[in-house]
Amino acid sequence: MEKLAAMHIMVFEPRLRGHHLSWLQYITEDFLSAGFRVTLAVDGRPEPLDKIRAELDDLLDSVEIVSVFDTAGRIRGGGKLQALAACMEETNADEVFLNNFDEVASGCLRRAAIGLAPPGTLRGRMNGVYFRPRFLTGTGLSPNNILKGLGFRRLCRADWFKRLYLLDEYLYAGVGDAALYHFLPDPWAGRFDLGVSEACATLGIPDNARVFLHYGIGDRRKGLHLALQAMLGDPGERNWFLLCAGELDRDRDIRDGVAKLEQQGRARILDRYVSGEEEMRCFCATDVVLLPYLRHFGSSGVLSIAAAAGKMVIASDEGLVARRVRDHRLGRVFTSGSAASLTDRMEEVSRLSPLEMKEYRQSALAYADGCSREAFRKALLKPFLESDTDRRRHRHRMP
Repeated sequence: MEKLAAMHIMVFEPRLRGHHLSWLQYITEDFLSAGFRVTLAVDGRPEPLDKIRAELDDLLDSVEIVSVFDTAGRIRGGGKLQALAACMEETNADEVFLNNFDEVASGCLRRAAIGLAPPGTLRGRMNGVYFRPRFLTGTGLSPNNILKGLGFRRLCRADWFKRLYLLDEYLYAGVGDAALYHFLPDPWAGRFDLGVSEACATLGIPDNARVFLHYGIGDRRKGLHLALQAMLGDPGERNWFLLCAGELDRDRDIRDGVAKLEQQGRARILDRYVSGEEEMRCFCATDVVLLPYLRHFGSSGVLSIAAAAGKMVIASDEGLVARRVRDHRLGRVFTSGSAASLTDRMEEVSRLSPLEMKEYRQSALAYADGCSREAFRKALLKPFLESDTDRRRHRHRMP
């Protein structure tokens, strides 16, 4: 890949929960591979910084780090947008890349709607991934999203943004502005070549169980309570087993349900941040991945990982995830919010023949090709490469 001039880009990532830490690694790797000088604006307090060091490892030798928190442990300037501007001024970076533009979007766009601009140092220098741009859909908008849409349009007309990446290929196809918007696939990484029996053995899962995986943050928004209701409604005759990997919410019903399944020997719970090695074992041990999300807007990184592992999914019948599952034949959908409907789908997939499971596996692997790390890297860097080429052409024409 052609190397860019040594642009200095600051990567802004104030949070580490969920996908945030792995994305920080991916984006740092990719910008370094393109020849950028990279500064990470992250949570520099001791515990979060230890997590970053463990995940990014040798990459930290090639980057600079600035904290979005002050020495008293408070976010700089009193808010994320203010911290972003303060870090830009401190680092004197050419541009900033927000791994999750949603971190600052709500307040920034609402203020812009009433004529209050962001800090001037950010103008024309902001890039980022916009996970939940609800107002761009044009349907079912709340007053809050209408207000944010107004602020967004005002900032776009004043050229505050350089590149915004969308994770929704259908939405991207309809937004029009190719200079501003770019599609970014939701990536997966790693290998998933461990045998099922070996993976089950390492996790303490019975060999003959039908394993359903709930992966990621374990809360109601992600529908874990529905999976628990479906599992607890089964007397055990179906030999279903729940593998739940990711930090659990403090919700009493969820914790009580998990504890009951564990006591019955019908669940394995990894209530913590899951390492890459553990992630591989979980997906290799699994028959079906559950995505019972409630009112979920946008993409799902778990869908990409499931596809890479060749596993079918059962997903709620709403939004982008359901559309992908249907269009790419990645699994089955159930009535969102209904534990009874989820149970029906779990029963259906338990009766699938080996040939049918193989067909779902082939569809999953084909889909995974489009959201590999290499596909992600190319999509992330292409707009920067094109901008750099245009800049060089312009310089060549100058007298």
